[in-house]
Amino acid sequence: MAKAMSLQKAYDTNQVPFDGAFIISSFFRGQSYYSIYEITAYKNVKDVYNSPDGLTFKTDGSRTHMLIEPASYNEKYTEPAMRDAQSMIPYRFSECTVLTGKRMERIIIPKAPTMLYSSFTILNNEGDNYSFLFLPSPDVYLAIKKFFQDALYNDTGMRKEDCLKASDALMETIKQFTIWHA
Repeated sequence: MAKAMSLQKAYDTNQVPFDGAFIISSFFRGQSYYSIYEITAYKNVKDVYNSPDGLTFKTDGSRTHMLIEPASYNEKYTEPAMRDAQSMIPYRFSECTVLTGKRMERIIIPKAPTMLYSSFTILNNEGDNYSFLFLPSPDVYLAIKKFFQDALYNDTGMRKEDCLKASDALMETIKQFTIWHA
């Protein structure tokens, strides 16, 4: 069975696997359901250390995002890559699958992951934000899919059917990661 733990706890107890894992981070915006999820896979870590912004990994990685916009979001026609720093993901609409939920929220998921070269940083958690480390196992994809179904339902208030569709679309992108496969 796949095991997940807080990234900070894993770091503090020297349990960050250097041979590879998935990291899922969430970023919530104020009192809104506007949410960004960041999924990073890595392997062959040379070093992990605390930096002013968060935990820095000296290794290559693959990354993708999922953006949830509530129906009331005012800038929904602005490209995700052109939004303010707290609201952006590094993709244009043409590079994403855009799903519309039953409550008119939009779920934006990149069609392909990006590659991270030499190092990357997982930002510090503030407020309700979190970062989880999913340890390697044969069923890690199933655990990540279930995690997102539950997180979307509990964190963003989406309907269950929409959570299932969004997690399926996200898993299509995650399975394209070239850096590490379960």
